[in-house]
Amino acid sequence: MTKGSLSFRLGFSAAIVLLAFLGLTGMTVEKAFRDAAHKAMQDRLQAQIYALLATFDIDPYGQVRMDDHLLDNRFSIPGSGLYGFVFMQGQPLWRSGSALGVQIPFVALESGRRQFLLQQKKQALWILYYGVTWETERGYPIPLVLAVAEDAASLSHQIADFRQTLWSWLGGSGILLLMAQILILRWSLKPLRSICSDLEAIEAGRKRRLKGPYPKELGTLANNLNTLLDSERAHLERYRNTLADLAHSLKTPLAVLQGLGQNPLLPKHAEATLREQLERMQHLVDYQLQKAAAQGTHGTLTPIDVLPVLERIRSSLDKVHGDKGVSCEIKGKPETRCFLDEGDLYEITGNLLDNAYKWCRKRIKVTVETTRRPHCRHPDLAITIEDDGPGIPEAQQKEVLKRGIRADQSIHGHGIGLAVVNELISLQGGSLSYHPSQLGGACWRIIIPGPE
Repeated sequence: MTKGSLSFRLGFSAAIVLLAFLGLTGMTVEKAFRDAAHKAMQDRLQAQIYALLATFDIDPYGQVRMDDHLLDNRFSIPGSGLYGFVFMQGQPLWRSGSALGVQIPFVALESGRRQFLLQQKKQALWILYYGVTWETERGYPIPLVLAVAEDAASLSHQIADFRQTLWSWLGGSGILLLMAQILILRWSLKPLRSICSDLEAIEAGRKRRLKGPYPKELGTLANNLNTLLDSERAHLERYRNTLADLAHSLKTPLAVLQGLGQNPLLPKHAEATLREQLERMQHLVDYQLQKAAAQGTHGTLTPIDVLPVLERIRSSLDKVHGDKGVSCEIKGKPETRCFLDEGDLYEITGNLLDNAYKWCRKRIKVTVETTRRPHCRHPDLAITIEDDGPGIPEAQQKEVLKRGIRADQSIHGHGIGLAVVNELISLQGGSLSYHPSQLGGACWRIIIPGPE
């Protein structure tokens, strides 16, 4: 169990909770036992006082008569630990034979009242005082206070023994419970270790997917990881297929160039053909390589800030088209984020903004918004790019999304940017739509759905 691991954190937390629980339990039980022991001591001393009352009498001359044989034998043995006293008007009227050399304070009490206390001067004693009114044979009432004391050492030893036994058992139980908790944690975290092992097997090439079975709580994680793995494989396959398509597409132009290259004296029409084929090759290379860079949709990407990406693109295009003096306004909340690969976001917005800079007269407006769908954890991203250029004729609005088609042949380019943008947005499950702009030119609206 490594420090900082999930097992260590759970085990450490469980140990703290267990120790706190056992500690509170031990203190509660110990206090309950101590209170019960004190109550038992008080009841025992009360019974001794009743025994004193049963054997106590005062003759007509004010002398105390006591039937010692009816009392506990410890009252007759000096230093036995059990002591009896009778007070009248604050003065000791009688004391047991065991109370030789033992002094206790007088406590004035009304008849029927009692007081239980611990004396810790010189000798620790538990003392119970009880007030009575004694009537003589002539009917005279005499207020008396009877007191019975017992050494506190025996009760202290009893409580100490119980405390030692209690904490020994609680300590042993705590160790056993902690060991059981560790075993339970290892069993509970076994599915996580299984996922880690499966990921290592995938990395080593022994597996292609996480197959489980996994607990319900880890099912979503396994599905997301499988989605990511499938997406990466699809991207790799698409990249390989794209390169194969590129190689196949270049065969014919290369063959033509090879034939022309064998002629030492190229006529003018051959030069024109050579230029045409070279430009065609350039178109194919650009389009196929941009397709290969497409990442596709990922449900596990880290969200990125949108506005900083747009501002960096604007800064670059302002330098490229500095002679036009374009005013590009970007509106949106700084905290707006999206679950896109940063390269894909650059590709999508960069192509559209580059077209806007090329076709606009002086003004471009970019609006970034978010919209929420029901039952979705994250909002959809909406980006609107408008310009004050000539716009796109209705007949060409669908055609410009096809590879190699340009709305304005006078503007430099290969006509593949919008096709790549449309393909990237489709891979994300989003949409790209054209609308007339309020600025008078083109308005492209991008919708990228958030992860569900």
